[in-house]
Amino acid sequence: MKYIIDMIDDIRENVQNSKDYTLLAMLIKEDEEKNFQNAGQKVITSIHVDDEAQKLLLGFLDGNATTKELLECVNSLDMKAMMYEVVVKISDEHPLMPVVGFGENNEQRAYTFFVMT
Repeated sequence: MKYIIDMIDDIRENVQNSKDYTLLAMLIKEDEEKNFQNAGQKVITSIHVDDEAQKLLLGFLDGNATTKELLECVNSLDMKAMMYEVVVKISDEHPLMPVVGFGENNEQRAYTFFVMT
């Protein structure tokens, strides 16, 4: 599981806080040989901080979201919120999926949140 503070550090270090990266959620699964395989990806379109559940919810509900909107959302949070868990919310019918890692593709200007099946 990853926290907001981990994400902020990773964005600063790996994309230098660039504000024009598309956000992606990539579902990964482990095969019989313990290798990770891409099981699909989708563009993240919504960002929501749930203070009650202490989570940053990334989802697919409305318009477009980039690193600009993500950083604007988290930069105004207090220090306690930096330890909120980062999760992907597919829908109300699916359980929240904890983010297990981050990645970037500088050529395609994409920042990826990895979740496990």
